[in-house]
Amino acid sequence: MNKHRNALSHPFNAAKLWLLQFFGLCLICLAAMPMARADMIIETTRIVYREGMRDVTFKVTNKSEVNPAFVQMWLDNGDQNASPEDIATPFTMSPPVARINAGRSQVVRLVFTGEKQAADKESVFWFNMLEVPPKSEEANKLTLAIRSRIKLFFRPKGLPADPMALAEQLEWTLKANGSEWEIEGYNPTPFHFSFFSFKFGSGDSALSFNDGGMLTPQSRTTYKLKDFDPSKLKDDAISLDLINDYGATSVKAYKLKKSS
Repeated sequence: MNKHRNALSHPFNAAKLWLLQFFGLCLICLAAMPMARADMIIETTRIVYREGMRDVTFKVTNKSEVNPAFVQMWLDNGDQNASPEDIATPFTMSPPVARINAGRSQVVRLVFTGEKQAADKESVFWFNMLEVPPKSEEANKLTLAIRSRIKLFFRPKGLPADPMALAEQLEWTLKANGSEWEIEGYNPTPFHFSFFSFKFGSGDSALSFNDGGMLTPQSRTTYKLKDFDPSKLKDDAISLDLINDYGATSVKAYKLKKSS
């Protein structure tokens, strides 16, 4: 028996070669296929509906120079997998569907319908826009329905005018959970606080995490830290890129607490 057979003659090696060739062919096909892209944009990053307002309006815009866009729009309560026809929110919205020509915009109008909401804190909902591109006549062109989703905050009367003025009240605690580490945020305020990222420590020794999140009012929220090494921390500082009502960021620093 020949002990020096070609390695590719082994069935397992031949199968591996076939898989490599198959995946290589897939990559070539994908590279040759035009990439799908979204033409529709929402001209705001969040919506704030203050109680007592008659309505809130904002624009969605088709930035394509050629193609019209067809969109479906709806609100949800936080379950992004719920079907639009099964969702009930305290708002009416017009229009729910629209055809928007290239380079044009559509004004979306929201009206609060008066259902009772929490009076001592914000409520959060979500605005959804599903863009359904027209069918392409070009060969090998992939067309996808693209969904965008932003937050809608209902802000009752009697709350402070500027949420960021209360941002200093947030508290952050570092906790061990077995071999893993977590950061717990406590928000005693009546507002939601969203952030893009957070950073432990300061200076060259700072540890940055680009995971965003949102602290809900009057509650605690825990975030798991991946590959976190507390021994690298040189001080007990933490800072966040908090997002204000207009979508701009403001860096806020806090003293990091540690649980025993």
